Amino acid sequence: MARWTIFGCRTPYALEVAETIWRQGDEVAVLVDNLPPGERTSWQTEEGAIGAPLLSPAELSPDHLRLLVAIPLITPGHRFAVEMEARSLGFRSFPALLDPTAVIARTAPVGEGSIVNAAAVIAAGTALGCSVHVNRSASIGHHNLVEDYATLGPGCVLAGHVTIGRGAFVGAGAVCAPRVTVGPNAVVGAGAVVVRDVPAGKVVVGNPAREVPGKAGGYGGVRVPEAER
Repeated sequence: MARWTIFGCRTPYALEVAETIWRQGDEVAVLVDNLPPGERTSWQTEEGAIGAPLLSPAELSPDHLRLLVAIPLITPGHRFAVEMEARSLGFRSFPALLDPTAVIARTAPVGEGSIVNAAAVIAAGTALGCSVHVNRSASIGHHNLVEDYATLGPGCVLAGHVTIGRGAFVGAGAVCAPRVTVGPNAVVGAGAVVVRDVPAGKVVVGNPAREVPGKAGGYGGVRVPEAER
């Protein structure tokens, strides 16, 4: 049985990540609240919701740093920043966390730090980069490329040969038609139908999806930095 820390646990999505850890027979050993002192979120006030010790970064021991790490943040830019924080503290093990109810083709590699939630489907020849989040019941078709730190929302559908750029966000129930590219840090709104490429850093909504004038990309206004070359 593997032992995990959930780092950046003030988000309610920490509960979803804990459920995946439990479903694969592992243990949530510790929760790390990396934010300044403040009120706990609603899930943290639920008696025994996760049942693991809640620590600040200052309370971590060398033993804690040897745990596996899952980062439960949906916003790509925040996920990137929190991962960098965890690594700076000395955490080194960020394996992919794959829900046992998900269907993942054996020809579909998944990068470290990625999380695939319940009932998602990832088809043949698709590749997920590092620290990608695939939310519940997403349907990811064949021969897609989902680059580092991208987020795919609940129930979204990617047809074949789709590219999702680094740090891009595809909202709940959105559909991407075959061979479209969603650029880095772009945002596809919930329920949108993407039939043409979305430029980097743009926001699109609707059916067919159209750019929202004056809106900058980076979900929540936070972008993932470009990859070092």
